[in-house]
Amino acid sequence: MSKDICVVVDMINGFINEGVLSDPSINQIVPETVKVVEQYLSENKDVLSFQDTHTLSSLEFEFYPPHCLKDTSESELIPELKPFESKMIKVEKDTTNGFFAEGFQTYLKNNPELESVTVVGCCTDICVLQFAQSLKTYTQTIGKRLEIKVVEKAVDTFHTPNHDKQVFHDQALNLMRNAGILVI
Repeated sequence: MSKDICVVVDMINGFINEGVLSDPSINQIVPETVKVVEQYLSENKDVLSFQDTHTLSSLEFEFYPPHCLKDTSESELIPELKPFESKMIKVEKDTTNGFFAEGFQTYLKNNPELESVTVVGCCTDICVLQFAQSLKTYTQTIGKRLEIKVVEKAVDTFHTPNHDKQVFHDQALNLMRNAGILVI
């Protein structure tokens, strides 16, 4: 049973190293992400890894191109996190928001004494934001005090002509701050 957990959001090849939705610039957060994961594991704290894992029938493909298909290298952890994989709790998700993944719901149920969640990963304005806000809303709904922290140097998003990386990243961090989520 853990009182403090690190949640690693989608630090997988399909968003960083290969595939239609990858952006190699997200590699800039890898050193800080690895540092946070190493710290948690060295203190015998839980580290949970959300990994986007889709089938071809995923409803998400109605608005995103097919990506991170199950049993492909796109849905695997990036090489820098692979050495820690056996010590992490892997939770596959078939949607942008890992909060609703069965594995995370089971973790919440089995860890009622949870006091703090530290979030790292990508993408700041999609998967990180949705997870952190859903967790915050859930804990407020059930009347549970839970500190939710997002490590600013360990979250990032992608850049495309219609998606200015810095603008969307900053907006997401501000939305989380305004929701009472600590950006550290």
